[in-house]
Amino acid sequence: MQNDAAKNIGERIKARREALGMKRPELARRLGVEPNTLYRYEIGSIGIKDSIKEKIAQALGVSLGYLMEGKGLQPVSQRLEPEPIVPPQIYLPVLNQEACAGGGFNWSDVESEVKEWMPWPTLETGGPTGPDKPYFVRVEGESMIGANIDDGCLILINPNIEVRSGDIAYIRWQERCSVKGIIFYRDGRVELRPANKDFRSIWVEKEDIENLAVLGKVVRWLNMGVPKSIF
Repeated sequence: MQNDAAKNIGERIKARREALGMKRPELARRLGVEPNTLYRYEIGSIGIKDSIKEKIAQALGVSLGYLMEGKGLQPVSQRLEPEPIVPPQIYLPVLNQEACAGGGFNWSDVESEVKEWMPWPTLETGGPTGPDKPYFVRVEGESMIGANIDDGCLILINPNIEVRSGDIAYIRWQERCSVKGIIFYRDGRVELRPANKDFRSIWVEKEDIENLAVLGKVVRWLNMGVPKSIF
């Protein structure tokens, strides 16, 4: 019975959140919990503390009685109104490099596992935002320091923008993801060029192109804006 009650509460939370047009990361931020924890609330796999229930009711503009029993969809007297966001923002996931390695990833599979989400102006994603969501990746290594992309910084990748010769791209080569300048040659070869004289270019021969995946264009770096050109 308790599991059924938790599931019913979770269904009401999700239904009300979606009716308000509120994304899961936004509600999680208001509650002070991780998006994955809110996801588990919504599917009824874990219980919810009374203090969190009160926050949920306030954030969703409903009474605690509605949240617990589904009776009377009545706004609370001091409802927490959605915060005005100017310019419009979206929440983008922060992924580690392993999430992009191997055969790639599917948003429906990884959404509940993402530990960190970053609010970001919609107009600052570098271009189109669908069907594949832009995302952040934390850089590992120093091969691109000449482009102002240092070890540990966050880069914004938009997989919906066509990557052209001379762009800085996020790529997967031989089951390993990295950031590199990319040059396409007429003979079919591709050069993956670092921005550090201590590193050498990686040359992908025409017959090996099928093993190279261009995951998206690097359009922003969190602290410094647009990456510096290395060409």
